[in-house]
Amino acid sequence: MRLYIKFSFEQLELPTEYNNILQGFVYNIISEEKYRKFLHDKGYQLGKRTYKLFSFSRLLGKFELNKENKTIKFLNEAKLIISSYDTLLAEFIIEKVGTFDSLRIGRNIVRPEKIEIFEFPQTQKIVVSTKSPITVYSTIEKDDGKKFTKFHSPNEDDFIRILKENLLRKYQTIHETPFKGELHIENIAEKPKKVILQYKNRKLDGWITVLKLEGDYEILKIAYDTGLGSKNSAGFGCIELVDKVLT
Repeated sequence: MRLYIKFSFEQLELPTEYNNILQGFVYNIISEEKYRKFLHDKGYQLGKRTYKLFSFSRLLGKFELNKENKTIKFLNEAKLIISSYDTLLAEFIIEKVGTFDSLRIGRNIVRPEKIEIFEFPQTQKIVVSTKSPITVYSTIEKDDGKKFTKFHSPNEDDFIRILKENLLRKYQTIHETPFKGELHIENIAEKPKKVILQYKNRKLDGWITVLKLEGDYEILKIAYDTGLGSKNSAGFGCIELVDKVLT
């Protein structure tokens, strides 16, 4: 399930690296402590891997950057996409947004003006753009035994391979059985844009791009609802259908 939340405000100014602030906003909006703790501390597990099964976008709207202070100031209004395979999370958000006249994003008070609900359509082919950067990486062990993180770009075969493997693991986490259908992913942006974001004292390479996905409905729904790549619950890999128009 996907939610589009429109906010108004007197002021909405954040650090340019604000993923952790939006992540906190999502968790804090969950009114049930037991579920919030489960999602924050544990999530859904497959072996040693855990998945939160949600993603969110960057804040969408007109803004001004202050490079000297490293802040971003939004003008008039802003929109936030929150997408979750687990409908319980979406229900908590709908309840809170529909009940409260104001909410807090960081130190800013915002007013939820509108919330739209969207369900992924029955389809086996989608073209999507990124609403938050996709980060894809692997851990490489050097000859001396030390490990380092290698980030991959959309034009690398490993980028596509890792995206697929991530979705297959999510499918198995949800359905408790391996995926046996079809899945094809292709980067179709001529010039993907690289961005470097900092999240909890770690710098991550991310990519703004356009992708084509073909496959069984259920695996595409998982991609759409949970995001692509790593760190989805930290605000990476939120995707949107290219013909979905926000109002």
